[in-house]
Amino acid sequence: MPDNSLCKTGIMEDLRQALIVSRYEALKFLSGYKLLIFGIIMITSLLLLSIANIIFMDNPTVNSVYSSFISFVLLLALLGATLFTSTTLSSEFEERTALVLFTKPIKKSSIFLGKILIAFALNVAIFAIYYIVTTLVGLIITHDISIDLLASFGYLVTYIFTLTGIAVMFSSLMKKSSSASILTFVFVLLVPSLILAVIMLAQDNMNVNDYWYFLDSAAASITYSVTGDVVNGPRDVATMFVWGLIPMIIAYRHFIKKEL
Repeated sequence: MPDNSLCKTGIMEDLRQALIVSRYEALKFLSGYKLLIFGIIMITSLLLLSIANIIFMDNPTVNSVYSSFISFVLLLALLGATLFTSTTLSSEFEERTALVLFTKPIKKSSIFLGKILIAFALNVAIFAIYYIVTTLVGLIITHDISIDLLASFGYLVTYIFTLTGIAVMFSSLMKKSSSASILTFVFVLLVPSLILAVIMLAQDNMNVNDYWYFLDSAAASITYSVTGDVVNGPRDVATMFVWGLIPMIIAYRHFIKKEL
């Protein structure tokens, strides 16, 4: 019979290695230029949106303030995935750091998990700050708070998981970080929406809710949640989760088999 204690020890050791990879990956992000660039973009966006709401909006409601901020979240989340996730695996082979990592007693699965965890966690943390600032701006302008923003953040976390899966798939398949970044950005920005538009035109149907299984339709819940237009929230979450899980499995299988 298999020794259950050894099995548990093996799982815990793999997790420990993954957390070590995450820690060093986090240090790389903190010491690099990508986090600084993304931070500048986020701060600039928040400042411009705050000024626009204060100066140009007449009798704003708290949800209208939220909506103006959340309307840019999808693009910013894609930018975050492009900067932090799409290069995380390909860089190991491009910079030849994999030669060091893979010759040490550390599993590829631990490397994969560690890099996925930190890329996902970093983006979630950044947008948690974005949503906190959005809440504060809404409170200052309207003296009100709405729980709808919390629902929007929940949908966004799922969408970040989706982007993480797609980005890491291209990162695993491509040899160059630049190629992985470009493919991630172009695929998410254009491919699902382009296919959806073609199908809608072909079927002469302009009701987006009928195509709930497309990523763009499900991701719309992030902005619709602050306007009260979400049709089926759990379905949108499940759809985004599947859109992220399938490419993540592809990425894992390819990364495990990848040679130095």
